Amino acid sequence: MIKKILKFIGYTLVIGILALVVAFFYFYKQLGKLGEGTLSFNKETTKIPFYYASSGHMLIDVKVNDSQETKPFILDSGASNMIFKHHSEKLNLETNGKALGIGATGRVFLSSIKKIDSIKVEDVGFKDLNFKETSFNFSCLENVYGLIGHGTMKHLNWQIDFEKQLITVSKKLSDLPINENAIEIPMRINSSSHHAYVFLKFSEDTSTKRVIVDLGSSGTLSIKEKDIIKDSLSLRKKKIYGRMSEGIGGLSKKADTESYVLADAVLFNNSNFNIKKVPVKVSPTRLNLLGLGFFKKYKTTISWSDKKLILEPYDSIQNFIWKTNGLGMKFNREEQKLTVKSITENTTADNSKIPVNAEIISIDGKTITTEKEYCEYRSAKSVSDTLKIKIKDNNSVKEFQILKEEVFD
Repeated sequence: MIKKILKFIGYTLVIGILALVVAFFYFYKQLGKLGEGTLSFNKETTKIPFYYASSGHMLIDVKVNDSQETKPFILDSGASNMIFKHHSEKLNLETNGKALGIGATGRVFLSSIKKIDSIKVEDVGFKDLNFKETSFNFSCLENVYGLIGHGTMKHLNWQIDFEKQLITVSKKLSDLPINENAIEIPMRINSSSHHAYVFLKFSEDTSTKRVIVDLGSSGTLSIKEKDIIKDSLSLRKKKIYGRMSEGIGGLSKKADTESYVLADAVLFNNSNFNIKKVPVKVSPTRLNLLGLGFFKKYKTTISWSDKKLILEPYDSIQNFIWKTNGLGMKFNREEQKLTVKSITENTTADNSKIPVNAEIISIDGKTITTEKEYCEYRSAKSVSDTLKIKIKDNNSVKEFQILKEEVFD
């Protein structure tokens, strides 16, 4: 009897291992599809204007499948090509397999692969592409169709002028105008996923961290908590209470273990380049990301073919300390109300004792009752450092005036 049981367990293990091997090779093959595509571009360079969504994402206008109507897509060097499900259904796209993905929050998700015959961005065309289909979970991005990711970006060199909101692309890096004093940082390219990585550390004596070059992340630098703990550094810290930011393909998660820390310095490997006083978002689950908060300080060139990240500073000294009132907001679609999503420790929102999950009734005197009204508020450029909010909590209505201050003084 025991022999039969052991024999059954052995067969089960063998079948399980074989199933895992088959699944691995299947998804590895599907991953390759996301890097497929043929470039159609006959000029030395061309310019692509971009603009910002109210979420802070970079948007470019794209023509899909020979349509003459442009659709907004997020430009995201840290992710695969993606099409948001509510738009792919309208486009009636053909399914071309399944793929696994990892969102910025670290959550693994399964998605369909959708075939797109062609896209065109200004004078640049691509044919025979595949896009991951993913659920949409961002506020104020209902009209955005998806992501143009590294599977497409890898075919060209991308020079991004954040001050002019203009991108110049080229086949050859030598065709781009680059200052002779520009900072060159070597990148490593994952040959399967096409992610571009740089390597950095917080001092000469600390461990090296592999970080994704991610234009789709609005933050400056995000690092996994275990990579911070490994260095045994004593860093200034501010906790984030509530729920952390949502990511493509992932749900929001509790942020009680998330925090900001202040790194005295960030040193880039294989380069003499370093930066000082950098707030770093730390999380147990998020990926290591170098985001827009960093790149906006520079005219940025990303070259997959030459494996280089090239930076031309806009200012002689880069200041990475941003201002915040410490209040994070989210429109709850199920309950149709605006709520307090998160509070950052030792900010005016925290000191005012504003409770997480409380309903926000109005902002600067404007009543917010719909997601459209919230998105209109986010799109408006406010120059004031003072925010007046009215909240409802436990049937009690209170008013607060909170001030933006440097996240670390």
